Amino acid sequence: MSGQITLSSLADRAGYAAHFMDPTLWKPYVWQVCATHGFIGMQIDPGVPGTFPTFIVDAIENNSPQSSKMLVVKFFGPLFDGSGSFNVERDIGRWLETQSLPILSPKILAEGRLDTDWQYLIFEHIAGLSIAQARETLSMNDWLSIACEMGEYMHCLHAQTSHHQSELPRSVKPCLENFTNFITQQRLHCHAHHQKWNDLPAQLLDQIENFILPVEQLIDFSAPPHLIHADLTLDHLLGATKSGMWKSLAIIDWGDTMTGNILYELVALHLDLFQSAKQLLKVCLQAYGLPEFYQRDFPQKALSMVLLHQFPMPARVYASYRDVKSLQELAGCLFAV
Repeated sequence: MSGQITLSSLADRAGYAAHFMDPTLWKPYVWQVCATHGFIGMQIDPGVPGTFPTFIVDAIENNSPQSSKMLVVKFFGPLFDGSGSFNVERDIGRWLETQSLPILSPKILAEGRLDTDWQYLIFEHIAGLSIAQARETLSMNDWLSIACEMGEYMHCLHAQTSHHQSELPRSVKPCLENFTNFITQQRLHCHAHHQKWNDLPAQLLDQIENFILPVEQLIDFSAPPHLIHADLTLDHLLGATKSGMWKSLAIIDWGDTMTGNILYELVALHLDLFQSAKQLLKVCLQAYGLPEFYQRDFPQKALSMVLLHQFPMPARVYASYRDVKSLQELAGCLFAV
C-alpha cells in the first residue's frame, strides 16, 4: 500500500499524520532533490518527527564519488503554513550563518521546489544526538551546564536581533506590534482553547480570565523588539558526550521563529527541555540576566504566557498538579525560583 501513496495523500490532516514521515513515499523525491544539487542518494532515514517531513540522507557527490556526505532534507508542504515556515527557516538560517552565537545552527546547502505545493531545504548534517535521545545519560552537572549555556545563548540571540534589525530579512524582522496582536488574540480565545484542549486541571479552567495578566504587564514596550526561536525543545538541541561531558553542537528547526520575548521563549525551554526542573530554570535565568520588568510577578507572568501559547501543553506538564486549587498556586509550583 505504501508504494501507491503519493504527495496528494498529504493534502489533508488525516493523510498527513499517517504518511508524512513515510520513507517509501519520500524516497524518490529525496533522490530527485539530491540529483538536482549534485548528489547521489545512497540511504534515507527518517529524522525526528516534527511538523514537516525531514530525512537524513547518506549521499555521495557526483564529482567526488569516493567521499560520502550526510545531508538533511526537509520538505515544506501546503499544510501548517508550509510556505511561510520555509521562508522563515531559510531566511533565519542564512542570517545565522553570519552571526557569532554560542551554539551554531546547521548551514543551508541548497533550496528548491518540487512542485507548486512543496518546497525543500537541504542542511548540513550535525553528527550528534538530541537531548531527547541523550538525556538518560546526562549528569546533573551536564544539565546545570546546559541550563547556563541556554541562558547565555538566548541572551545573545535576543540581543543580536534587537541590535541588528536592519540586517534581518523582511520575513523575520522583529515587530512588536505583531507580537502584541498575537498575544491579544490568544487572550481573547484563551478560555475556549483550553476548554477544547482539556489540558488544564478542570477546577482551574474558570480562573483563566482573572489570572492572565494584561498585555502591558507581559510585554516590555520600553525595550526594542527581538526574535525568539519559540521551540527550544528536547528535540532541537543537538550535541555529543565528549570526555564524559555533554557538548552542545547545534540548535535546529527555526521554522517557528517569531517576534517575542523571554516569557514566550521559556514555554518550550522550561516545560520541555528542562522538564519543569526549577533549579535549571533558575540557573538559566541568571545566565540570561532576566530584566527587572520580568522579575516582578515572574511566576504569574510566566504561567500567563504558557496559557496564552498557541499549542496545548503535554499532559505530563500538569500531571503532578491535578489537585492544585488555583492558577496562582500552579504558577508557584512551575515557576517560583
